[in-house]
Amino acid sequence: MTPSLARSAFLIVVLATIAATVFRVSTAPERVKERRNTARTVCISMGGEWVQVGNDEICQKNERPGEQTKKS
Repeated sequence: MTPSLARSAFLIVVLATIAATVFRVSTAPERVKERRNTARTVCISMGGEWVQVGNDEICQKNERPGEQTKKS
């Protein structure tokens, strides 16, 4: 492999990595919003209540006595 070909291949890989990183960072807010909406929908469909505690939004389930839930 000639030095100029090796440099070109290295440059292509670096540029592709930078482009992928910029894409992931720029689309992060949409992914977070979609994930939060999915969690909210699942929470409500499972009988929970979507509440805000401080700056966080959480699913709060009112469990009946004797009822156990599996936590993961």
